[in-house]
Amino acid sequence: MKYHLKKAITAIVLAGAMLFSSVPAFAQSSASTAENMQYLNTYFQIGSVSDTVSVEEFCSALEKISGVEVSYDTETTGMLQLLKPILQAAAMEELALTFPEEKYSKILSQYNISIPLKGVTAQYAACALSTGLVQKEELTTSDISKAQALRIYMAVADAIGEGRNFLGYSNDPDIYGKIHNAWDSFEIFSDEKLDEIGSKAVQNKITTGYNLKKDSYDAHFIPELTLRYGHDDIKHANQIIALLQSEDIVAKVQLEPKISIYEYLLDWGPVPEPEPRYEVKQFSDDLYLVYAVEYDLALEFESTQDKAKFDSLILKYAKKNDENATAEGLLYGSWWQPLYTSTTAMTGNYRKITDNVIKNGEYSIHPFCLDTDASKVKEQLTALDSSITVNQVSLWCDEPFYRYLAGDDYQ
Repeated sequence: MKYHLKKAITAIVLAGAMLFSSVPAFAQSSASTAENMQYLNTYFQIGSVSDTVSVEEFCSALEKISGVEVSYDTETTGMLQLLKPILQAAAMEELALTFPEEKYSKILSQYNISIPLKGVTAQYAACALSTGLVQKEELTTSDISKAQALRIYMAVADAIGEGRNFLGYSNDPDIYGKIHNAWDSFEIFSDEKLDEIGSKAVQNKITTGYNLKKDSYDAHFIPELTLRYGHDDIKHANQIIALLQSEDIVAKVQLEPKISIYEYLLDWGPVPEPEPRYEVKQFSDDLYLVYAVEYDLALEFESTQDKAKFDSLILKYAKKNDENATAEGLLYGSWWQPLYTSTTAMTGNYRKITDNVIKNGEYSIHPFCLDTDASKVKEQLTALDSSITVNQVSLWCDEPFYRYLAGDDYQ
């Protein structure tokens, strides 16, 4: 399973820092029960949850989320019985067992816990409360409801870096700063094996270019609610967020870096000196490839209706055409062929294409092609290296990019 180390370290640091605070370290999710269910089904294949969750069902789900075997105390009941497996799944049991009596007593007192707790159970309760894995009112619960179970499952997923990986919401007052800070941290990354395969693909005219991505930046959003909008200028990303705000559309936001790789033609001029976000690499006497840092602005909308509305907003405010070739009245950095995609089917102006994903460890390359060319492209890519697997993923892209991919009218 993917493990986002940065998020896990942050969670552990917060847990230690917030032990005596009434504000839990793990922010309590405001997501609906249905949304949590959708997420857990998508990423952990938890297809259903009972209205009243048994200990066995609860622990089975924790094991699916965490990938570790958990155990529970048979001498307690209700939520107290589940504290140990929750902390085991959240990678917090060792922390709990460090709590001396003075410490756990103080925490329980601050939460006004009146039930008699001592020893290991008290340690577990204090740790679960202070990290936000369990809420005060849940501690005395004898029957675990579906909504409570789903909330805890998501808290555990967040604690170990298996939840959403995102900067915030489009209407957060500090979202612009977070976007800029993320962008400022991006530099060129590469993978030797994928570099070789990609360069051959360009040289053999299988593709004119492709993107290189890294798993650790993946937003882990719900596919049915998510679009990824590609660009290379961070000012444009901020204006996209502001556009959503002006339309009263709220979305979760993640900035996923990608390296755009394409052929550099020598008639463009001398090969420039490498920079942190732009470099030209030579692969043969007559093949030079650009490595340029770009991003996918991943947006998880609150509804499929908001997701569908995005297309009309971009066509109106962020797409150049002959009538506004100077981009007057458009967002800064608007393109002739904007690029945004969904991994789930879209109607209206969207067109289906194929992403030919080749992975090596946490890195992957993504040469797009028309759906009608998918079989041929897969065969050609596989012929480049018998050790690779080409995983073809269906994408639904905006119509201007589809026309670009098809070599049709530049508008």
